[in-house]
Amino acid sequence: MMKTLAVLAFVVAGASAAAAAEIHGTVSDGGKPVPKGVALKLDCGGASAEAATDEFGSYSLKVAATGECRLTVGYQGASGSLGVSVYERPSRYDLAVSKDGGKLVVSRK
Repeated sequence: MMKTLAVLAFVVAGASAAAAAEIHGTVSDGGKPVPKGVALKLDCGGASAEAATDEFGSYSLKVAATGECRLTVGYQGASGSLGVSVYERPSRYDLAVSKDGGKLVVSRK
C-alpha cells in the first residue's frame, strides 16, 4: 500500500512539473549583464510569473501556460516589454535593454 502511494505521489508530482512551461536567458545593457534584482514578469493570458535577474543577469520564469505571451522588464525606473512564444519545452530568450527618449526598449539579442 505504501509503495503504491509513493509511486502515485511521484507520478502526480511529475505531471505537475511537466505542465509548467519555462523561458530563461540573460538581460544585458550595452553588452554587459544588468545588475542583480532586475524585475521580469511573464503574462500568458490568465497565467503569469515573476522573477528577478541574478548577479550574472540571468533569469528563469516558469508558467502554467503555453502560447503567445508578454515579457516585461523593469529597469532603471522604466519598463518595456516584448512578445515571446512559450512552449512545453524550455525556451531561451537573451535580451538587450536600452533607453530611447526615456522609454525602455527590450529586444531579443
